[in-house]
Amino acid sequence: MVEGGMNTAETIIWSAAAGSIGLVVLLGAADALVSRSRASVQSLVYLTACWLFFTLLSGLAATMLPRPDVSWLHTAQVLIGPLCGGLGTYGASQWLAAARRDRLTDLSFRTVSTLCLAGGPLCLLLAPGLQLPASAGLAVLSLSVTLWLAVRAAQQGDRLAWGLAGGCLLTLPLQLGLYWLVLNTGRPSVLLQGGVALLGLLSVSVIAVTLWLRNHQDLEIRHAGQSRRDPTTQLYSSVVLVQKILRAQRRLTRTRRDGAIMAVRVFEPERLLDQVGQHGLNEIYAQLARRMQRHTGVVNPAGRYYDRCFVVLIESLHSPGWIRTMGLRVASSLRRPLEISALNGERIRISADISVGMVHLTGAGRDVAQLLHEAEEMAAAARGMRSRAALLDEISRQAVPVENAQLGVSWHAMRSGRQHHARNNGHGARPRRTPA
Repeated sequence: MVEGGMNTAETIIWSAAAGSIGLVVLLGAADALVSRSRASVQSLVYLTACWLFFTLLSGLAATMLPRPDVSWLHTAQVLIGPLCGGLGTYGASQWLAAARRDRLTDLSFRTVSTLCLAGGPLCLLLAPGLQLPASAGLAVLSLSVTLWLAVRAAQQGDRLAWGLAGGCLLTLPLQLGLYWLVLNTGRPSVLLQGGVALLGLLSVSVIAVTLWLRNHQDLEIRHAGQSRRDPTTQLYSSVVLVQKILRAQRRLTRTRRDGAIMAVRVFEPERLLDQVGQHGLNEIYAQLARRMQRHTGVVNPAGRYYDRCFVVLIESLHSPGWIRTMGLRVASSLRRPLEISALNGERIRISADISVGMVHLTGAGRDVAQLLHEAEEMAAAARGMRSRAALLDEISRQAVPVENAQLGVSWHAMRSGRQHHARNNGHGARPRRTPA
C-alpha cells in the first residue's frame, strides 16, 4: 500500500486522470493567452478549480503529500466543492446570457452562486462530521440547477447548451463518486475507481470543448462586428453603408422627407507617399474622417466607400439651404493643413487634395450604385471649383457649385419651381398676353 491509502494501481489511475485533466487546463491557458478574452479567462479559472476539486477529493493530494494529515487539507476539501459550484453557476449564467434570457434563469443562477460562495465558509462552522456532507450538498445542488437550466436553454433553441448539459450530466456521478471516496474509510474496487476517474476526464473535456466553442463563437461575432468598420478610419465599411442607404430610402418613402448623399474624394494621395509613407497616409485618412464627422455629426452615418472616397448619408435635411452650409463647411475644413509625422519622424503640415460632391436622396427607390456614382462625379467636378463643393442640379443634371445653387424653401418646392420654370421657357410655353 502507498502511504495515504492508495495502492500502486490506484495511484497510477488517479495520477493519469489528473494529468490528463491538467493537460486540458493547459490548453485552456493557451486559449486564454491567444484570444485574450474575458470568457476564456473565466473558463480557465473554472477548469483549474475542477482540477483542484478532482485532485483533492480523489485522495491523490493526500497520497502525494509527505504528511497527508496536514490540517489545511480537510479545509481545502470542504471549500473546493462550493467554490467550484459558485464559479460554475456564475460562469454558466454568463455563458447562457441569463440576464438577457429570462428572469427565472437569471434569478436561479444568482441565488445558487451566492449560496455556494457564502455557504462554503459557513460549512467550516459546522461539526467536523457534517462539514463535508454539507459541502457536498452545495456542490450537487449547484450542479443540478446548472443541468436543469442548461437543458431548459437547449430546449429554447440554444444548441450549444446541450454540450453544457452533457458535461453536467457526466459531472454529477463524478461528484457523487468523489464525495463517496472521501467520506468513507474503505476504498472501492480499482475498476470502480477507474470508472470515476474516467468520468472526471470526460466531464472536464466535454465542458472545456463546449466552453471553447461558445467563446470561439462570441469572438467570431465580435470580429464580424468589428469588420463593419474600416480599420484605418473607423468609418462604416462600404457594405454596411450601402445597407444603410437602402434602409434610409425605405424610411424616406414612408416619411416623404428628403435627404442627401455626400461624397468626399481624395485625389492623388500617392504623391504624399515619398514624404509620409503608408503609415502617414493612413493617418491622413483618419484625420480627414474625424474632421468630416465633426461637421456631419454622429447621427449621419459615414463610411469609407473605397480607399480614396468617403460617403456620408444625410437622412434628414432641415432645409435645402442647410446642404449648402454643410458642403462648404466640410470642404473648407478638409482643405486645411494636416499635421502628420514624416518619414524622418518630424511633424510636418500637409494639405490633402479633396473635393465634396452632393446629390439629392429621396425614397423613390433609385439605384444606390447610381446615386453613389453621381456623388463621386460631383466630387470630381468640384475639384475645378473654387469652393471645392458641388451639387447635382435636379433639372439640368449638371454639377453646380453649392454656393451658386438655387435652393428654395424645400426640396419639393425647389423641384416643382424649377420644373414650372422649365415649362414656361420651353417650346410649348404660351406667350403672356399683355393688356390692351
